[in-house]
Amino acid sequence: MQDCSKPRRLVYLVAALFMAAGVIGCATAETSAPAGPPVQAAVQAERTAAPVQVQRPAHQSPGMVAYYPPPGRMDFCGEHVPLENQEVMERFDKEFTLVVYNHAQIYRWLKRRDGYFQWMEERLRRLNLPEDLKYVALAESEPPLSTADRKRWAEMRNDFERSPESALQYLGDLHRSFRSWSLALAAYCCGEKRIMDESRAQGQSDFYKMMLPQETERYVFKVLAIKAVLSDPARYGYELPKGARQR
Repeated sequence: MQDCSKPRRLVYLVAALFMAAGVIGCATAETSAPAGPPVQAAVQAERTAAPVQVQRPAHQSPGMVAYYPPPGRMDFCGEHVPLENQEVMERFDKEFTLVVYNHAQIYRWLKRRDGYFQWMEERLRRLNLPEDLKYVALAESEPPLSTADRKRWAEMRNDFERSPESALQYLGDLHRSFRSWSLALAAYCCGEKRIMDESRAQGQSDFYKMMLPQETERYVFKVLAIKAVLSDPARYGYELPKGARQR
């Protein structure tokens, strides 16, 4: 009797295991069964009502700043500026870039341009001087970067504000002395004696081949950059609306 009962208990145990496996399988099937039409509709409505919003990165700008290359050819007061020389072009390009993207300053100049240029051009014609010198006065509107040169800049600015004709006449005298408008501008910035001394020491009378104080070199190229932009502002994206000009 005991020998017969052991196989019977084993059969019961196997049967119980199969029944348990069947129950678990049914529960899993019910859980993974696809949702009916009402459930699918609810899920779809929830997704439609709350779309995912994508955040734009903080460093990503909505548009790109336009790039304006410097002019490849240029003259000042009738004198050729050797922009074909790579070193000269790099020195010019530095000041051109600082000027062409200085939006606030350029619009200030453009607002005054018509009345101011007309006034300045009349004086230049009366003194028999080239019209490009009108850009020199605009270069005085911003102080130099070097603190050491600010005193000289203040004196030059006062020259144009108190007696523009005297300042223009002085530029004419410097041109007669150096026979070069670029050297005349350099001498106007750092002094006639300094240019004469440097010219003798370097054995050179070409501004673009001389080594001069940094502020002096930058001053001359800044005047050239102002002329490049203001002589054709629309080329560089600047246009004043009607009625914005000042007299």
